Formats: sequence, C-alpha cells, structure tokens
Amino acid sequence: MLNRGMALYVLPRFWRPPPAPVREDPVARRVREILSSSIGTFLDPDRMQALAEDLRCTQRNRKIHTGMVANSLILSAMQHGPDTQGRWLDALALYGRMSGSEAGASAFGERVRALEPMFRVLLSRRVIALADGRPELHGRLKRFADVLIPDGCAFKLAATFAQVWPGTGTPAEFKLHAVYSVRAGGPADLRTSAGSVHDNDGFTPTAWVRNALYIWDLGYQDTDRFVDAALSGAVPLQRLKDKINPVVLAWYDDTGRRHALVGEGGRPMRLQEACEFSAMPLAGHLDLDVEQCDGQGRKVVARVVCVPFEGVDRWYLTTLPRDRFTPADVAEIYRVRWEVERYFRTLRGAVRLDEVRRLRNPAAVRVALLASLVAATLSQELANALNDLEEPPFDEELPSARPAPASCAPASTEAGFPPRSARRLGGRAARLPR
Repeated sequence: MLNRGMALYVLPRFWRPPPAPVREDPVARRVREILSSSIGTFLDPDRMQALAEDLRCTQRNRKIHTGMVANSLILSAMQHGPDTQGRWLDALALYGRMSGSEAGASAFGERVRALEPMFRVLLSRRVIALADGRPELHGRLKRFADVLIPDGCAFKLAATFAQVWPGTGTPAEFKLHAVYSVRAGGPADLRTSAGSVHDNDGFTPTAWVRNALYIWDLGYQDTDRFVDAALSGAVPLQRLKDKINPVVLAWYDDTGRRHALVGEGGRPMRLQEACEFSAMPLAGHLDLDVEQCDGQGRKVVARVVCVPFEGVDRWYLTTLPRDRFTPADVAEIYRVRWEVERYFRTLRGAVRLDEVRRLRNPAAVRVALLASLVAATLSQELANALNDLEEPPFDEELPSARPAPASCAPASTEAGFPPRSARRLGGRAARLPR
C-alpha cells in the first residue's frame, strides 16, 4: 500500500512565465559582424605569416609564429599602458596567450624589428580599404568626390635619434604627414619624416583627385600648388597669408553684381592697394575675383573672400563656385579642416602613438609607428560601421559630412558671424605693411 500510495503522489510544478524574447542590440550585432568578417579576416595570423614569407621577413617552420607576433603588436596598440616599454611587454604577453607558447624577450624583439616591410604593406592595404565603398558626402559637400585635408603632426623621440630624426624645438622627433579623407573617415595618404621637415614639404601629391575639395591651412601656402590643383580639376580652399598679393579683377556686391576693378590708366590693381585706397566696400563680407599666376606662367581666376570675425578680417583663397557658396559658406566650410586635428588626437591617445619616445632602436620605432597606424585604421573601420547604422538627418545647408561631438569642437571657431550692423565701420585695414 505504501508503494502504491507513493506512486500516486506527484510533486507540483512551479509555474514560471515563458521567457520574453530578447531583442538583439543592432549595435552589438554590427560590432560582431565587423569583428568576425572584415577585421577578423585581416587579422588572420596565417595570412600574415604567408605575407611575411613572401616579403622575406621570415622563414617557414620557425619557433615564433610571425602572424601571431604581428597581431600582438596591433592589438597592444589598443591597450592602455604606462609607456612604450610596457607596450612591448603587453605585446609579448598577448603573443603568449594567443599562441599558447612562450617566447623570449630578445627573440621576440628580433622578430618584431624584421617586420617593417610587412607592416608597410598592411598599412597601405588598410588605407585603400577605408576609402573603398564609402558613402557619398552629405549636405553641400555631396557634390564633391571627397574632401581631402593635408596636415602634419610631430611626435617626440628619445634624444639618441637626434642625428636620425632631428626635431624642431626638441632634439629628436618624427613627423607624420597625413592627407585625411572626410569621405573615408581616415587617411588617404600617410608619410613620415623627421620633425624638422616643414609640413609644406611633406605634401607633394603626384596626382590630384578631380572634383575633390582640398582644404589646407596657412602652412601650405604655395601659389604653384594652388594653380596646379585648380588646373587639374580639384577645388582648393585655403587661408590667405598676408604676404600674398594677387591681382584683383572685380568685386561683387550683395546682389551678385560684378564691379570691375582697375587702377589709374587701366592698370591692374593688387589686393593691398585695393584695401589701402578703399576701392572696395569698407565693411562686411568681400567677394573678389583674383588672378593667380604660378612660376610656369600658368594663370587661373580664383576667389578671395573676406569674412570679419570678432574684429579681425579672415581671408580665404578658393575656387568654390560663387553661385553655390557665399563668403560665409566658404568660412564655414573651412572648419571641416578640424577633422584632421581630431584624427591626430586619436593617434596620440587611442593607439599609443605618443609613447614611442622610450624606444632606442630605429627599426623598433618604425614598427611601433606602423602598428599603431594599422590599429587606428581598424578602429576607424569599426567607428564608420557604427556611424552608418543610423545616420542623422542632414540639413542641405550644413557643410560638414558628419556633425562633430561637442567635446571635439575647436576652441576658436569661425562659426556664428555677427550681423553686419555689429561690425566695425572704420574701414578695411591694409593687409600688408606699407
């Protein structure tokens, strides 16, 4: 009877509501897709091993796996560490965890220094990959093939490199010369030099991208370069140095009417003279036709615009079409140049490029630079993919490709020009000393 009663006894079930379906976060899904496809394929250690063998950086059947070494160098650039020596220790520890084998510090360092040719190829491939398949620009910039911004950034090195990479204001430093692509959200070209090399000397394009907007600052003032860019179908935009004094052909009033400008006896009038003798409006914006002539005698007609800001005249030289861009638009578009400054800020902090000063071997320094730059392109690819998930609405009047975060806004901005009634009316000062 006891057994029969126990057979009839059934434990009650505890009721639980069915689990609610979990909606996968689209951001997490996109991150996983990028990490497992594009970036994962690129970081394939066997592919890197094969590339190193093709470039004769290593041989087969060596104790240390070259592909794993390359991966550890790239990933260590994304770790936070106290200094560069700690970064190499991070790379060595990463190599041990990924490969499951130990490597001596000296043997690991020797293998690292041999990988410079491979990292140059990897960086070149990453730069090309960033530019491929990027969407068109937004707002008024969508009419351009790209917006390309050249600039340079110097990084301090150990004083032992003073004879190899002399600096300016410091014994040794290297300089990174970059051409930043707004469309790609990363570099279109990267070169390195000693810190003593001027930014202007580091920008020598062999070919101009047709219908691309090039924006450069005062350090790149070069009449021959400007004329060459304009004649090659590019659209240059730059600040105008005081010493540049082009011939003024005409000025335009608020209605767009053209007023020819000539000196006494019909002779050409230059910009300094036109400012000194009040041959143009004394207040507000200026929009001029000027003639630029290079050392080969080639001439182009360009625009010079002046936009007063906080009591100071800001002058710009460009070939942006007048029917689409007012002087205020030109000054506003110039602010897009801050994209390259944000890029350099990322290199300094996010990929530990500012830590190379502790290294003593030139080959180790070059590999550290290249590994950091490769890591930066991987981070940029991931950021581009996340930004593409949900593009914000863009106003046709906004010039920038993507609105900058408030924390990255420059301290001295050229936006928010005051109304004309608030500007000084005492006349436009001469741009050059008499």
